[in-house]
Amino acid sequence: MIPIEIKNLKKMYGKNVGVKDVTFNVTEGEIFGFIGPNGAGKSTTIRVLLGLLKPTEGYAAVFGHDSFKDGEQARIDVGYLPGEVFFYPNMTVRQVLELSANLRQGRGLDRIEELATRFELNLNKKIKELSLGNKKKVGIVNALMSNPKLIVLDEPTTGLDPLMQQTFFKVIQEENKKGATVLLSSHILREVQRLCSRVAVIKDGKIIAIEEVKNLKNKYLKEVSFETENSEIKEINLTGVSNLVIEGKSYTFNYNGNMRKLIDYLNKLDVVNVNIIDGDLEKIFLHFYE
Repeated sequence: MIPIEIKNLKKMYGKNVGVKDVTFNVTEGEIFGFIGPNGAGKSTTIRVLLGLLKPTEGYAAVFGHDSFKDGEQARIDVGYLPGEVFFYPNMTVRQVLELSANLRQGRGLDRIEELATRFELNLNKKIKELSLGNKKKVGIVNALMSNPKLIVLDEPTTGLDPLMQQTFFKVIQEENKKGATVLLSSHILREVQRLCSRVAVIKDGKIIAIEEVKNLKNKYLKEVSFETENSEIKEINLTGVSNLVIEGKSYTFNYNGNMRKLIDYLNKLDVVNVNIIDGDLEKIFLHFYE
């Protein structure tokens, strides 16, 4: 059964569009990236997926269960980390996690100590005594401790120091190897590049690309450089050229267009030492945002 199915999803806030015509599936066992700038519609999509918001149009389902009409059943095997976490401030970390586990018929009680140790989390401290990063750790442990089949993470590393981010990446990969499907929503591109096999890019509430991460380098932005004896060339008149830098007889630019047209164009110039390489993934992602 498909862990995540979203089709023609639309969510309006009054007259304002949150998301429009969002469609994608996440298959069992994959780590799927959901990226876009802040305010693009990532969190809105996730909240509809989890039945926390009612869709204006369209359909969202978790393991075949309609997220809004059958939300309780849809969420039964989901571990969710929201972008901002809130817990009862006067409870200890242990009390919060035990309460959460007991709401799941005790699922997760046996992993509290293990995960708290991995994330260097003091179970005896009260929530109100914790830093932002430690509160985020409580949210991570809460999302993972019940061994969910689907893990939904919304900006998971905000507030974590670099060493703890490494621990987080490792734990998520371990959970995935055990069979969990992961939806990772982030605006931090290196997280997606490191963990995900496929990625959906959302901008202004619309999906603008769904690609396998390994294919992005081949399909999109290229970095082109060449030298020429013709010093009169002042620009590259070709659709898809950006960030042109001219240093004497050397030219460097990014290219997102038809490769045959690029080759034909360069053949008309008196060029030497042509070099075309795949663009850096971060530059490719940023290109989508422009």
